[in-house]
Amino acid sequence: MYKEAKYITTIPGNDKKTAYFLCKNPKVLVPMELKDTSNFAYPDLFTIFRHVLTTLKTEVVSSKIYKFQDDVFYAYLTLNQEGKYTDINMPPLAAFKICNMLGIPILLDEKIIRDLGFLVTKEMIESAINNCPQN
Repeated sequence: MYKEAKYITTIPGNDKKTAYFLCKNPKVLVPMELKDTSNFAYPDLFTIFRHVLTTLKTEVVSSKIYKFQDDVFYAYLTLNQEGKYTDINMPPLAAFKICNMLGIPILLDEKIIRDLGFLVTKEMIESAINNCPQN
């Protein structure tokens, strides 16, 4: 079973990126360390991708983060073409960017939420705000 999560941000590191997702019920923040070095952020590529989908009368339904194994996340991009659903395995970062661009939900396997997430509390948010350096 999957629960919807909102993509918050991706923070770059030296040899990895960390993407953060918020599950609303319960309020759980899930960090995902991504070792994906591909750069899938070219606007022209996204424009082409959108045109291909439109031409094929295909819509992106969601992205499913279905597995975490050996410090690697695995994702499907779920497509619907005239009632036929297909899961395409792809790098999580590419799936996140496509979903973010198209406003499509990102779904996390409940096991990933349970094993890697942590409960967001009011105190945690207040502490982060109070300890944030002022500009």
